[in-house]
Amino acid sequence: MNITLGFGDKIKKIKQEGCVHVFGVNLDSKALAEASQEALVRLQSVVSLPGFRVGKVPLTMIKDQFPSMVKDEVLDIAAKSSLPEIFKGAQLNPVVAPMLKNVSYEPAKSLYFELQFECSPSIEPKGYEKIAATRKVHKITDAEVEKYINQVREYNAYLKPGAEGEAATKNHFVIVDYDTFENGVIVADGAVKGEIVDLSSPQTIAGLAEAVIGAKKGESREFDAPFGDKKMHFKVTVTELKQKVVPELDENFLKEAGVKTVEELKANVRKLLEQGSAEKTEKDMLGQLEEALIKNNPLALPPTLVKEETQELLELFKKRAPAEQHMPDESLLERLRPVAERNLSLTYILHHIAKKEKIEATDAELDAELEKVMARLNTEEEKKKGRELFEKRKEYIRASMVENKTMTMVKDKAVIKEEQA
Repeated sequence: MNITLGFGDKIKKIKQEGCVHVFGVNLDSKALAEASQEALVRLQSVVSLPGFRVGKVPLTMIKDQFPSMVKDEVLDIAAKSSLPEIFKGAQLNPVVAPMLKNVSYEPAKSLYFELQFECSPSIEPKGYEKIAATRKVHKITDAEVEKYINQVREYNAYLKPGAEGEAATKNHFVIVDYDTFENGVIVADGAVKGEIVDLSSPQTIAGLAEAVIGAKKGESREFDAPFGDKKMHFKVTVTELKQKVVPELDENFLKEAGVKTVEELKANVRKLLEQGSAEKTEKDMLGQLEEALIKNNPLALPPTLVKEETQELLELFKKRAPAEQHMPDESLLERLRPVAERNLSLTYILHHIAKKEKIEATDAELDAELEKVMARLNTEEEKKKGRELFEKRKEYIRASMVENKTMTMVKDKAVIKEEQA
């Protein structure tokens, strides 16, 4: 049974901070008695006591033996009954369930509680036309093309055994075994086997590379070096001598790259670098437009949505980042919160611009997007699952399409100046 409590002027707005609205609700003894009676009737249909079937327990016994359950039920009834009155008197657009707080309950006498609503921010969007932005164009140079090709060659480098009797130089890699001594005694876990050392780079153990240079395969060297706050003695033996080989820009390299000539390779690399540069330039320019939108349209955000968005970013970061880069969740949440606030602000601003400019994503456009998804899938089973997922996320996809169309409109109306980076 639904009841209507006569709240009258017993509901008052306590405060508003940003998009958080708080209302105070009072029930006098008459309204409380009505809510209490309804609560007892509800509980009678579910509670049982020895000697009574469910639905037959006397209301007075329920009231005496289940006071906390009665209170919870009364609060539920009173809170839900107050919602129509609150919505009638205030234009609210809650984004999460209202929060019940500051309850004061005296059975048969009075009930007071507060309801907190977090609502969508409402703004009249402005400053989204003729935003000034700079597109920094970068011209790819011959040197950058050469550098990229050399990096690929370095990436494909390999190690080959050094010549018999050859001595180690800075251009070599060596495989070494070494023992670590302190005051003439080998330290625990101080024996290391098969460590690869690039003699052209600084080493963890100071002096290791210098000691090994000039040694041949099978030869040993000894040296002293600081290790932490102690001075250690090391005995190192060269077990292998390796020469780094960087592949030449020859016929085999070109074949692996899928081209026939060096000129064709350079042209492909230039195109790749230009594409990457253009994407970076476009991303930077869009970032300028987004920053201008946020600056021109300040708004308060629902705290719960900020918290949820921050948590989603945290989970995404933890999936993508290597385990060794993980920080405590509290620190990460603090660092990710501004990103979450930026994302939500931009979403709300674009939503209001789209509404003002009557920008929509039609069913035909959604169908076209679905066809693009289907074209990337192979089997009927994949396509079936793809359609089901698309249908489930349809409104989210529609909202994303509207955001993209709105951002495109903002970009088209922007005053963009090009300059060489």
